[in-house]
Amino acid sequence: MVDRAEWRNLRYVTAHFEVLQGLAVLPLITWCALAMAWANGWVRGWVVLVAAVLAVPATVAAVAHYRRRYGQVRPHRDKTHDTFLLWPVVGLFTVVGFVDALGPQVPVSPQGLVLSVGALAGAWRERPLAPAFLVIGIAGAALSLTPLSGPSGTHPLSDTEGWIFASCAGAAVLAAWSHLLLRRTLGPVPAERS
Repeated sequence: MVDRAEWRNLRYVTAHFEVLQGLAVLPLITWCALAMAWANGWVRGWVVLVAAVLAVPATVAAVAHYRRRYGQVRPHRDKTHDTFLLWPVVGLFTVVGFVDALGPQVPVSPQGLVLSVGALAGAWRERPLAPAFLVIGIAGAALSLTPLSGPSGTHPLSDTEGWIFASCAGAAVLAAWSHLLLRRTLGPVPAERS
């Protein structure tokens, strides 16, 4: 017997199947995070180039895995289907950009706090993804409120590269949770159910 929460998750997963294929976006997220780490001087440039070369076959392999394992889900399309997360994310990054442009010199990170509030709002808006959004929001708020400023006086998450890196880390958590949600909801392939 399937309970109401399982039906709700099944509807959500089939409606957003393409977006929930977390393993398919993880290589791109990793590459973006490495690019921001390079911009901060944390890694060498060749690491970013190697990651870019590896990201393409990794993404292709992940998409093939989802097709082989679950087939193709073709949900009913409406005008807002493909952009269910796009506009909230664009709005959030616009606010962060404005805060970044203001450049407040405080020991905490206003940019990180804005991103954390956005993640917590995502937990309220997208209930099946709420656990991941809560982890991202709480961890981001804790890091943003911790005075981590060095001799320059700016919080690491207040630098553009820093908050983009943090966004990539949050996106990686969300991608992993999306994959787990999809796997739990759709279950194993029939051959493995014995």
